[in-house]
Amino acid sequence: MTNWINGALATFTFEVRRSFSFHRLVVAIGLAMFPPVMLNVVARIAFTRGGRVAADVAQYMEFAMVFLVALVCVLMLLLWATPNVHSELEGKTWNFLVIRPGGRIACFLGKYLVAVAVAFGTSFVSLVGCVLVAQYYGGLEDPLYTLACLTGVYGLACIVYGAIFSLIGTIFIKRAMVVGAGFLIGVEGILAALPAVVSKFTMSYHLRETGLAWLGWFVPYSEYQYRIQFGPAWPAWWHVACIMLMTIVGLCVGMIVITSRQYITSEE
Repeated sequence: MTNWINGALATFTFEVRRSFSFHRLVVAIGLAMFPPVMLNVVARIAFTRGGRVAADVAQYMEFAMVFLVALVCVLMLLLWATPNVHSELEGKTWNFLVIRPGGRIACFLGKYLVAVAVAFGTSFVSLVGCVLVAQYYGGLEDPLYTLACLTGVYGLACIVYGAIFSLIGTIFIKRAMVVGAGFLIGVEGILAALPAVVSKFTMSYHLRETGLAWLGWFVPYSEYQYRIQFGPAWPAWWHVACIMLMTIVGLCVGMIVITSRQYITSEE
């Protein structure tokens, strides 16, 4: 266990130093600035003479902010978490990891931590920009509280989706990013929107319910219609527990797969 932790921290430090190239910094900054810019464009179109956003736009400003930052969060996780094994095979460093004691698990956990840290940092910067834009147009009643609540929600999202995408990266290697995108669209998108019990097994449902419990009502339809479709509200701690349980399952299964599977290198 100590070797795993030390190896994961060493991998995290190495990957952070190696991966932050000029190209990746530009991509991260561009993604972080996209939600505030889009929110500003929408709010400016609806800007009135009185200096405030029109009532119908202000009502859904929080939803737009949550949706746009969520896109950035999952995109960063797709870019950083899914190629955890494929990048080592392409870089011809996989054979070195195999002969090290606990090298595979250290690589898996280290890259998971890097993906979570980068995605959370980018999402937080983007969220701060969105809160500033929304506050400038008068679309938020308590911007600091909104920032704190959404920071917690996106932190949970980075943790659980990072584990799921890291698991996908150990199974599908070359097509991991495509499979991850399909998982987001099919499971976390379509399946989570179905008015059935199966939607409660998706992480987007638990994250959405956590946001509603902490932040308040921000979805673009009435609470009555929402509760008819998805059932009564559960306590926030229950949703957080489900998210953490899925994170543990994803990491454990990923470690089992990466240690038991034989990956074919280009030389072989």
